[in-house]
Amino acid sequence: MLGAILVLASVDMIGLAVDVEIMNALLLPIVLGFLLLLESKALPPKWRMRGARKYITWTLCTLVIAFGLYFIPYALGFFH
Repeated sequence: MLGAILVLASVDMIGLAVDVEIMNALLLPIVLGFLLLLESKALPPKWRMRGARKYITWTLCTLVIAFGLYFIPYALGFFH
């Protein structure tokens, strides 16, 4: 229903899509951080990641989180 209302209200769909992607980029570090914490604390020990897979996953997630945090000022329009 909300999508139909937005289309009928002739909202700038391209601007809306860009804003949604910015919001996704801003929330991604939070989600990844919580997923990594849940994996390491909440799962039973036999289901937790081990070995190289764990270190590769943590490294890639840390890299994504760092890029996400680095680009927050740009996404919010503080720098052009």
